[in-house]
Amino acid sequence: MMLLSLVTVGFLATTLRGASAAQCACATGDVHVRSGVGTSHAILGVLTKGSCATYEGDQNSGWMHVNFNGKSGWIAGNYVNIQSCSGGSTGGTSTHAGCPHIVTRAQWGARAPHSVSHLSGAVKYAFIHHGESGTCSSQSSCSAIVRSYQNYHMDTHGWSDIGYSFLVGEDGNAYEGRGWDRIGAHTQGYNSVGLGFCMIGNFMNHVPNSAALNTVKALIACGVSMGKIQSSYTLRGHRDMGSTDCPGTALYNLIRTWPHY
Repeated sequence: MMLLSLVTVGFLATTLRGASAAQCACATGDVHVRSGVGTSHAILGVLTKGSCATYEGDQNSGWMHVNFNGKSGWIAGNYVNIQSCSGGSTGGTSTHAGCPHIVTRAQWGARAPHSVSHLSGAVKYAFIHHGESGTCSSQSSCSAIVRSYQNYHMDTHGWSDIGYSFLVGEDGNAYEGRGWDRIGAHTQGYNSVGLGFCMIGNFMNHVPNSAALNTVKALIACGVSMGKIQSSYTLRGHRDMGSTDCPGTALYNLIRTWPHY
């Protein structure tokens, strides 16, 4: 009977845990995810405002236990709301219909930002940039380039974080930079009214491959569908707004043929 009771308890615990896994912890603001309960534990990454991680169903001293990109993590409970996972974007990636796959900051190995400022609503502009670097065709190689961009922006320019809102590689993935809701550092004088989309590579003499082009188009459409970009938005290249050759002549000539330019 004792063995049966233990098995029964174990079964019930597993069942309840599975039921609670259908819920997510969704960030009300950018918040660190840590490896244990309390601020003394290591930072696993940042769950950005509006993004969600699977809630594991237990809490400790006001901290919520989550599955953060496959790792056991803890978030201070006053920075998250517990809700159905269908209500947010799990792990920081977009699950909205029609949106491309977005590699989260945690997945590409982002450093934590020094500070954060939020946009006030749907933006008017979508700006296209290029990184003036080598191209990449796998998530690992693209992630390495995105990390190098972030290091350059933070360590050389002294910025609080990587400047771009999102980045796009020739692997067909989008990479989360500052994301949908935070003011970037991509287009001087327009950072608070636009999002910056950086194509990974140098596109002075050739355009990105079809996978990258399809992804950036889908990403902008995703922003519109989620209310992050105004439906009547204006598309521009970085060089339209300042003295620069960005996003490269070949890419610039191409985007001038796109809708909203």
